[in-house]
Amino acid sequence: MRWKNISLKVKLILFIVVSVIIVLASTTAMIISTVTTQEEALAYQQAIEMAKSYANEFNGDMNTNQAIAKIIATSMSNYESANRDEVNNMLYGILVSHPSLLGTYVAYEPNAFDGKDNLYINAVGHDATGRFIPYWNKMNGPIKLDPLLYYETSDYYQLPKKLKSNVLTEPYYYEGVFMVSYVYPIMKDDEFIGIGGVDVSLYYLDEILSNVKAFDTGYAFMTSNRGMLLSHPYNKQWIGNRTLYDFGTEEISQAADDIKEGKSGHVETIDINTGKKVVMFYEPIRTGNFSFVLVVPKDEMFAGVIALRTKLLHISMAAIIFMAAIAYLIALFVTRPINQIVAGFKKISNDAVRGKLDTRASTDVEIDFREIPQGLNEILDAVITPIRDTIRVTNALAKGQLDARSKLDVHGEFKQLATTLDNFAESLDTMIKDSNSVLTAVQNNDFSRSIQVHGEGDFRILTEGIERTRKTLDHMMTERRQIEQIRKKEIHHRIKNNLQVISSLLDLESDKFKDPKVIEAFRNSQSRVISMALVHEELYRSEDMESIDFADYITKLVNDLSRSYMMNNNIDIKVHIATVFLDMDVAIPLGMIVNELVSNSFKHAFRSGDEGSIIIDMNYEAEKFILIVSDNGRGFPENMDFRQTESLGLQLVTTLVDQIDGTIELERNHGTRFIITFK
Repeated sequence: MRWKNISLKVKLILFIVVSVIIVLASTTAMIISTVTTQEEALAYQQAIEMAKSYANEFNGDMNTNQAIAKIIATSMSNYESANRDEVNNMLYGILVSHPSLLGTYVAYEPNAFDGKDNLYINAVGHDATGRFIPYWNKMNGPIKLDPLLYYETSDYYQLPKKLKSNVLTEPYYYEGVFMVSYVYPIMKDDEFIGIGGVDVSLYYLDEILSNVKAFDTGYAFMTSNRGMLLSHPYNKQWIGNRTLYDFGTEEISQAADDIKEGKSGHVETIDINTGKKVVMFYEPIRTGNFSFVLVVPKDEMFAGVIALRTKLLHISMAAIIFMAAIAYLIALFVTRPINQIVAGFKKISNDAVRGKLDTRASTDVEIDFREIPQGLNEILDAVITPIRDTIRVTNALAKGQLDARSKLDVHGEFKQLATTLDNFAESLDTMIKDSNSVLTAVQNNDFSRSIQVHGEGDFRILTEGIERTRKTLDHMMTERRQIEQIRKKEIHHRIKNNLQVISSLLDLESDKFKDPKVIEAFRNSQSRVISMALVHEELYRSEDMESIDFADYITKLVNDLSRSYMMNNNIDIKVHIATVFLDMDVAIPLGMIVNELVSNSFKHAFRSGDEGSIIIDMNYEAEKFILIVSDNGRGFPENMDFRQTESLGLQLVTTLVDQIDGTIELERNHGTRFIITFK
């Protein structure tokens, strides 16, 4: 029998059934391969995530221990009381409140704590040197106080002293206990005076890690960055005495190399304890330069993968049988609607030849074949619809509706026609919108917006004319701003010169008097005038002439004051002001306030020949400025209220503080300290 004489139904059955079986078989094989590969990757990822989770957990513990050591050292760096009992109580309290710690301690250089080491020789918590070296620890169970040992040679003291930075020691034995130390240097005026730190026993790590289980029989341990075993669930004698390199296995040695470099990863090897094939995962613990190691038997990791592969094979075989049966039924129903579709095609082709493009194929056929007449109808629609839409867009553009666009999803030459028309409308619309944007900006005195879209032909006359007009107006406004800038500079310059003339006249006039009070009054007035003149000088030099660099202004002001009070040449003035720019309405009152307070410190805080310092601080906190003017002189009189004094300077200070809506407070501890707060 010739192939072309075989019925379509038989051909469809043969093609569909055979094709479905081939496709399903190959697809099933691919799915099984892909899924099992993904499951294997998931098993690896599960173990890696477990290792990372434990590593992060221990890293958090070590961060906490490091933070406690830092708190101890920082507290001691700022500690002023020099009370050994008080420090011992603090160390004891920290050890009690953190059960995971083995010990807390500080250790000072000779006589660096209170200069009284000779009074504490061989006292509790001290050795024969009398140095302050208390070590609160739980070495033997209950908390007790001992003096630190081996500090002259051990890394826990010598490394922070040498490096002047925090140190996490390598694991070591101290009085028979395997531990690590978190240590920070105690610094005073950038000088090393001792250490503060905590000790953590590594035995607690072994207790925790010995209980870690992965899958069924997997286990975990920890190493230092040099590969030394810090824990092991089965061989306790290896802890602190053996490294990964000692196993003599290439894969484990490779893992040790990665651990030394702070890398994570995994290797496949033979377990030294069980002889099974295992996968060893390792993750660095950044804070301690340690590494968490997870050992998982390979057969346990992939047990789920093997079970899944078997289940997928069974499901796939059932699917192949089922789909073959479905394909057979589909083939039986294919031939019936074919004749109906062919008849519809003949009718459409006959009408198309006669120019009747409105004829459409009937879509009342089996749903599986419905797309054939629908596709033919879409072809006919694709011919008529673009023509009608092109007419619509052209009419809209002729009426000035420049946002009209072709909304059809067409292809080929119809697409080219629609795109050409849309591009024309888009170009025209863009050019007009761009020109309107420039004109709107010009109306708002913004001449920086230039023409971005230049027209072609007659349209270019319009866009270039707008651009030339914009440039002309921009040039005129620039010249106007420059003239205004010069005028402002001249005003500030003249005010500064006039104030300097007033200062010079006050200086000359003061020479006519002998009375010290009169001369002092002239000097005070002169310094006030100078403080205002400096503001105008800074405004003259600033770029925007609206605000000044307040830190630079105050530095120049106190330099002038220092030269005015040459008799107090032992007084050191320190200015600590962050970079901040203030306008004239705030800068002038603040400058006069600083002038009055610093002048008062020069005149009243120090006796002739005294040494001391005047400090000016200003910072910005909680949306407020805080200005502090202080000295370490003999202090403001206790029986005097600075707000009710007859001193013109202090009256002026309180008035100026009110002027800037601020508050002023006085502290008399260790000298005089005025605190001014304003927004």
